[in-house]
Amino acid sequence: MSVSERQIPKKVQEALRYRLDQKAMADCKEPAQAYADCCRGKTLSVVWSCRQPLAAFKQCLQSRSNEDVMNELMRRWMEAGMPQSPNWDSLLQNL
Repeated sequence: MSVSERQIPKKVQEALRYRLDQKAMADCKEPAQAYADCCRGKTLSVVWSCRQPLAAFKQCLQSRSNEDVMNELMRRWMEAGMPQSPNWDSLLQNL
């Protein structure tokens, strides 16, 4: 647990994580669509047929919602004065 996590209430951390995950999903629409297209019409074969699209999708999500990115978002929130209703666009910009 980083120092900043100790200073931020759990509810706020959950809200920040939720917004970060939403942004990651929005940023990863292309890999998500590629994986969905690969899965279409398959049942069991999806496990081996769609490994590469799934790996690309997972990597995209991981690169946009890892612990370093979360710590940066918490730092930005603290620098913004710990607002109750933050400007999400400015907090999430360039993350």
